Amino acid sequence: MKLNLTRTLVLLAVIVVCYASCKKQNAPSAGNTTKAVIDYKALSSTIGTQFYKSITGQYGGTDVNKGITSPDEAVAANKKFSLNSIAPLCGTIIDTTYKTETVNPATASFTTHFENFHFTYTCDAGRVDGYLVRDSLVNVSVQNLFASNTYAVTQNYAVKALDQTYKYVSMDGSLSSLVATGNSEALSVKSTASIYYLVGLRVNFASGPADITAGTTSFKTTTTVYGPETSYIHNVTTYYGTIQYLGNHKAKVTFIPGAAYIVDLITGVATPA
Repeated sequence: MKLNLTRTLVLLAVIVVCYASCKKQNAPSAGNTTKAVIDYKALSSTIGTQFYKSITGQYGGTDVNKGITSPDEAVAANKKFSLNSIAPLCGTIIDTTYKTETVNPATASFTTHFENFHFTYTCDAGRVDGYLVRDSLVNVSVQNLFASNTYAVTQNYAVKALDQTYKYVSMDGSLSSLVATGNSEALSVKSTASIYYLVGLRVNFASGPADITAGTTSFKTTTTVYGPETSYIHNVTTYYGTIQYLGNHKAKVTFIPGAAYIVDLITGVATPA
């Protein structure tokens, strides 16, 4: 048991170091890093799908597929609130913080989820037609005290309905995400941390999963690799580029200085542009 606890603490420590490194996004010293061959195809898939999963609630937080509706269950259950009521939700703010923990002794695994949620309804001509969201969450899942999956998402953007169905909306603002995997036995961690700036996105979810039909996103992505494949030297690389949304769940991911791929935002399949 003592050995298992030690492994868990080591794993969590490595995750924290990795997360701090990604958040700060500082250039590491030359003596502690090594260069790796860049796989732009795989990276474009990761950047595109990570963004799509973030806005559609697959990591938790606000899901654009839900329309102009708060994901907060307490408010959803209060039937006096509705988009078309005489006293609409204009300016209503939902601000809450919560934490959940799940433990499975049979598999020696546990999951911790923390979320800070701030949601404000916005109106035009006295009727709710959008929302502002500031949401941050962290989820850590450890399996068998060896392998871990961690993700953190921060949403800070405005959504506004573009028609009366509330199923065609605009999105503007920013979003950041971190996804990391770790292994305490190998003392290894791999992570991708990105910040995205949303400009003029048009999202249609009238006939299925959210489809981003127009708009652009610029991104800054930092990858970190630490483990036996890098001789236990931190490999930290930062990339810049843009995402152009093409509709039909496709997007063109372009890196500076030039590599470009068309990515299916649902399947992650990437092909040269």
